Amino acid sequence: MTRPHTKRRSGNVDAPPRWAHPVLIPLAAVWLVPVVMVVGLSLLPTARPGTTAFGLFPAHPSLRNYLTIWQDNPILGHLGNSVLISAPSIILVLAFGSMTAFALARLRVPFKAVVFSGLLLALVLPMASIVVATFKILQTIGLYNSLLGLVLAYTALGLPFAVIMIRTTYLAIPDETYEAALVDGAGPWRIFWRIYFPLGKAAAAVVVIWQLMMTWNDFLLPLVSLSDNALKPLTLVPLAYRGIYLSQPGALFAVLVLISVPIVVVYIAVQRYLVNGLAGSVK
Repeated sequence: MTRPHTKRRSGNVDAPPRWAHPVLIPLAAVWLVPVVMVVGLSLLPTARPGTTAFGLFPAHPSLRNYLTIWQDNPILGHLGNSVLISAPSIILVLAFGSMTAFALARLRVPFKAVVFSGLLLALVLPMASIVVATFKILQTIGLYNSLLGLVLAYTALGLPFAVIMIRTTYLAIPDETYEAALVDGAGPWRIFWRIYFPLGKAAAAVVVIWQLMMTWNDFLLPLVSLSDNALKPLTLVPLAYRGIYLSQPGALFAVLVLISVPIVVVYIAVQRYLVNGLAGSVK
């Protein structure tokens, strides 16, 4: 007896088409050119500045620039300031953003549409348009030239994206899950903590990456909010020592590499959750 013919799927339905690889690989190579250039210039020796490979990489690379900035500048202090600014703001944004997203997704909140519209409006505002207002507020409440002031400012700036991103994931969870938990006697807090928050890990990873990039790489807000050199984060090191590094471009780019390393490490660590979170938000 012959078996009925069944049509088999070829490959994964979510896999990119075959023509995408010849297009995406050269595009990725083009995007990597600035990265290679920054790393190459950070290895540029001051005494022998000649370069090869179309000016992307030095002919005689040296780690002397990293040793120079390590010896001459309080890199660990500035790095610690960046951590003290970024880590608390990420935790606060993740905590308050998740709870607010759950409330807007499943609870009865007065003027829910108005609140959500306000979040969308806050999301599209550029940093340059609110930096003066942020500066005035920090001065008024006595948090100018304070790491706590920056943490609170970044938390407020990161909450709109976090709420919108996590709320999208929570809305994708079937209503029957919430109703079944209520029938079993679970309250809203227990439902959030035991069900929704664990299921939203992918969206949380996206929020962590977004908030880390905003706080770690930001230059404008620390510039106007901090006057004490001992409190400045790593992103202000090139500006603080611009008089020294104008004649040493290799040292300047070495600082830029140090600023980028934590972002790359965290991205690699949560890459799987990041892709799943973005895919879930699109669906």
